[in-house]
Amino acid sequence: MTAFESGAATDVGQVRAHNEDTFVVAGTVFVVADGMGGHNGGEIASQIAVDRLAGIAPVSSIDDLVRGVQEANADILERAREQLELRGMGTTVVMLADIDQAGSHRLGVANVGDSRLYRLTDSGLHQHTEDHSLVEALVRDGRLTRAEAAVHPQRNIVTRALGIDDKVLVDAWELIPVVGDRYVLCSDGLFGEIDDDEIHEVLQATSSPQDAADELVRRAREAGGRDNITVVVVDVIEADPGEAGSDDRVAAIHKALSGTVLGDAGPTTPEPFRDESPSGFVPPAMTWRAGLLAAAVLAVMIGMLVAVSAIGRSGYTVVEGDNGTVVILKGRDGGFLFFDQTLEVESDIDVDELPPMALTAVREGQRFDAFETAELYLENLRTSSDSSGS
Repeated sequence: MTAFESGAATDVGQVRAHNEDTFVVAGTVFVVADGMGGHNGGEIASQIAVDRLAGIAPVSSIDDLVRGVQEANADILERAREQLELRGMGTTVVMLADIDQAGSHRLGVANVGDSRLYRLTDSGLHQHTEDHSLVEALVRDGRLTRAEAAVHPQRNIVTRALGIDDKVLVDAWELIPVVGDRYVLCSDGLFGEIDDDEIHEVLQATSSPQDAADELVRRAREAGGRDNITVVVVDVIEADPGEAGSDDRVAAIHKALSGTVLGDAGPTTPEPFRDESPSGFVPPAMTWRAGLLAAAVLAVMIGMLVAVSAIGRSGYTVVEGDNGTVVILKGRDGGFLFFDQTLEVESDIDVDELPPMALTAVREGQRFDAFETAELYLENLRTSSDSSGS
């Protein structure tokens, strides 16, 4: 079996009027949710998510975690449909839970958004989760350094969250529990104020998980406390013997969408080619060598056309359109060869109603690899526009 000792703390910070973070420690299930939406009910969204996930134990597979997150997403959307004043609310979520697979135990981790899970071992502090945020996408694209991302004015914009769409992509891991490992679940109010080195220092110097959680929250508040701060510290104090844990503790990685867990995709077998020409007829002047050469040339030309098309039609840009509203354009900035950018989405967001920083960003044009990321950025702009106009 796996046994834990835990501690948790939360604080509104020094700027926000109320705390939209919510957490739960429910037996062997640990959750942190960071609500978004301000007056639209971010604190309600995070509470709905935590209420749903607190009740998923016992967990017998990673599917249970993913299903719980999907159900939390559906609960938030349903509440927003019932209460129109809550439309637009959302939340991040990160969770850790014991998975009991017929007596064999693993740790399950799931996350959506930019709340994080860290692991402290003898080898140091490691971030397990990947932030689903605008600045993280820009870092991966090479458009921002880590240092620039840490102070970017739009670092709080997430690209994935519960309550945004009927389908939500969930990142999930199965980890090997090892006695002595310490896990930290936190909202961005922690790492937005103090860096990983300071988090590492506190976790190493503080034996009690409750004292560690209290100290991390205290330091983040004293460092500025510009956002709500929530920390849950979980120590593994008992685990099944025999299974050697790798340095990263990862036993399996999953992506899950719409209730289906997707593991690593294996190789696929191509469909057999069927020659449907009448009796395989070849004109007399076409020798087999000439036919092979012609086929090769044609294949290269088709391949080049496909490659050029893929380059010319790749990516999406959120920018000001000709009529003064925010639009999403598909394709390379300025076009590529004979492929021009095309209008993918024309929104009703007037750029003049955006806050100054968002207005500057849109007029410069914000580029994304995936349409879903561009859509989420557009929705964040809509929220900014609504807040600015209210």
